[in-house]
Amino acid sequence: MTDNQLRVGEAIIDLLAREYGVDVVFGIPGVHNIELYRGLHRSGVRAISPRHEQGAGFMADGWSIISGRPGVCVLISGPGVTNSLTPIAQAFHDSRPMLVLASTTPTDALGKSFGPLHDLPDQAKIADSVCAFSEIVTQPEQLPALIERAFNVFSSSRPRPVHIAIPMDVLAQPCSRFTRKKLVAAKPTASPSEVARAVELINSAQQPVVIAGGGCVNAGLELGAFAQSLDAPVLLTGNAKGVMSSTHELCAGNSLVFGRVQRDVESADLVVVVGTELSDTDLYNNGRALNFAGKVVRIDIDQAQISRRTLPTVALVGDAAVTLRELTTKITKRKPQTGQTRAKTWREHARTKTNAKFVPWLQAIEDNLPNNAIVALDSTQLAYSAHWWLPATQPRSWLAPYGFGTLGCALPMAIGAGIAAPDRPVLAIVGDGGWLFTVAEMAAARDLNSKIVLLLWDNRGYEQIRDSFDDVNAPPMGVDVSSHDPVAIAKGFGWNTSEVTTPQQLAAALQNGFAANTPQFIRVVAS
Repeated sequence: MTDNQLRVGEAIIDLLAREYGVDVVFGIPGVHNIELYRGLHRSGVRAISPRHEQGAGFMADGWSIISGRPGVCVLISGPGVTNSLTPIAQAFHDSRPMLVLASTTPTDALGKSFGPLHDLPDQAKIADSVCAFSEIVTQPEQLPALIERAFNVFSSSRPRPVHIAIPMDVLAQPCSRFTRKKLVAAKPTASPSEVARAVELINSAQQPVVIAGGGCVNAGLELGAFAQSLDAPVLLTGNAKGVMSSTHELCAGNSLVFGRVQRDVESADLVVVVGTELSDTDLYNNGRALNFAGKVVRIDIDQAQISRRTLPTVALVGDAAVTLRELTTKITKRKPQTGQTRAKTWREHARTKTNAKFVPWLQAIEDNLPNNAIVALDSTQLAYSAHWWLPATQPRSWLAPYGFGTLGCALPMAIGAGIAAPDRPVLAIVGDGGWLFTVAEMAAARDLNSKIVLLLWDNRGYEQIRDSFDDVNAPPMGVDVSSHDPVAIAKGFGWNTSEVTTPQQLAAALQNGFAANTPQFIRVVAS
């Protein structure tokens, strides 16, 4: 190998850093992906080491939400990929970009069941169902075009993870520096005739409503201007929380999960649905799709999504920001009448329907949450109510497992978020059950000296599942588990700790936690 040559693993990282701005990756080094790590060292790209590849995927996802850029994972073949499938699936369900670079078994053993270390019958096929595409590369010259294709998915269509696997012998091959294979890829734009139809419907509506999803994450200004021109309340799905500030008078927050709000929306004469699946997890209504009595204008970048769950009167396939901006310039601007009142009514309804036992705890968090805070939530009872109770005043501030509903994601997502925005406070809310799924990442957070406040809601087991057994009159089993001594565990990982039993104590602990510069662990002993 001459001085002008690189190994393929080096060339991949060099291309990503030089042409695509990649400056941080998440993964665990192993014998099979050392050549990628050689490239990281050569290019000066920061490598974050979690304690489990599941943590790598969640960190990359959290980093991506906050930074607005694709998270990158560098994994070993076989178990490295299978360990990361849960966060990959979460990013797929919540439509977020993630580039997964993994080694795989040598080319002469691919698919032959020779039994090499970390062998899978078909690594690309295993990841394919939760990726925009998944490929095994056997020729180095394939890589630049595949990487360009991946970034075009991230930037010009519905973002989804991409998995590229490279046999370890290919990673070690000598090659010249890769040249970027620039491919033209543009976002779809809505048909002018359909835009005209949408404008006609909007101008004739008397009580319009807007439902905005994660597809609006880069369209906050356009969403606000459109809603004000229309005098329409805006309901946000979980993935859109913060896209319109919770202080905005037309923001109805995440109250769409309540039956009364859903019935009001269903009776509206016009609903504009922007960048959302209207999925079961957006609605909490056991699989029942909304049945709109009025007209529906739907905006989505994904042609395949535009008619799922509801058949729109007008379908606008295009980017949310561009399409909303175009509509706003063409609709007749209205004076404020009922929009603010309807939004306030729905916000207040959500609060009155919140389980009373959680309210003082949520209020303590709200009163002490910094305005620029990032919040990461796991699947736990306190977090469910936090979705509509806690404020979010800016986009890319709210991290939660909406589409996949997994446990254990909040802590590693919070770590990734803190790397993306080191000057912002980060709060992670976890349950004592889900926390144990990724508890080892407390070590990673301590190594990174992350400014995370981790709030553990300890109800001594899987309380939500206990309730679910009761709901169907079944004897509960397997739900009375314990983390035994969470504070001792946190101390063992080097975190500062506190234990509280009242909301007043929680308020003080949060104040101290957000003022600190080291990881803070707060155990809430729930009654």
